[in-house]
Amino acid sequence: MAEKISELSGDAREQRIAELKKKMKESAAKVKAAHAAGELPTRTAAPTPAAVAEAEPEDAVAEAVVEKPAREAAPATNGAAKPKPAPAAAPKAPPKPKTEEVVAPVLTNGEMTRRELLTYAWGGALALLGAQAGLVSFQFMYPRFRAGEFGGKFFLSEAEVPPAGVTPVANTNGKFWLVTTEEGDPKALYMVCTHLGCLYKWETSNSRFECPCHGSKFTHDGHFIEGPAPRSLDTFDITIENGQVVVDTGSKSLGGPATESPARIVV
Repeated sequence: MAEKISELSGDAREQRIAELKKKMKESAAKVKAAHAAGELPTRTAAPTPAAVAEAEPEDAVAEAVVEKPAREAAPATNGAAKPKPAPAAAPKAPPKPKTEEVVAPVLTNGEMTRRELLTYAWGGALALLGAQAGLVSFQFMYPRFRAGEFGGKFFLSEAEVPPAGVTPVANTNGKFWLVTTEEGDPKALYMVCTHLGCLYKWETSNSRFECPCHGSKFTHDGHFIEGPAPRSLDTFDITIENGQVVVDTGSKSLGGPATESPARIVV
């Protein structure tokens, strides 16, 4: 049996390589001649192992020659099993993407969001609109009294005002007594008693106003004298306009406290 090229050494290996090269050249020449003569069969039989060995290319021979030193350099294992390669490390899982927490901005006392600003603006506008609507409604619903009826103005001539010290003149439509004080000023006294709302009367015999309900008494000018009334008689505002005396029954002034009346009787 022929020895393998890798098992030969030195000159024997080189001689064997030279023989193989020679055989390869002769085989190539034969194939070339057969092609030229047209003697090659249409289908070639499968090559035998010997023919493959004879047709081994120079590169394979060279590889075998180079392979021998590498095998000789490998350490002998004496038939021992080859060590198993270490298992490959499992691939690491890709790191999970970090999720950032969305933190809502914390507003200080001095900061305001756009939504809050719009809310305040709308609230202010609605409040102003409501105030204007309420004012218009109040003006529309507020009772407007005509001149000559209670709650409105009464225009009187100066001749209708009694002189000082004369019996007061009653105006039943306006619900007031028209008098002139000792100082010469006209005065309109509300006809209702300041105690419980009874209608007092002028008593000519006593020259004073007296309430028939509980006995409260008042002077010609309306000052408290005695009785359960807590204050002097109430008055309406009175002015002089274009030579006329104007009594405004829609504007009333409360009388002074009974304890401060200059006509009060101290018991």
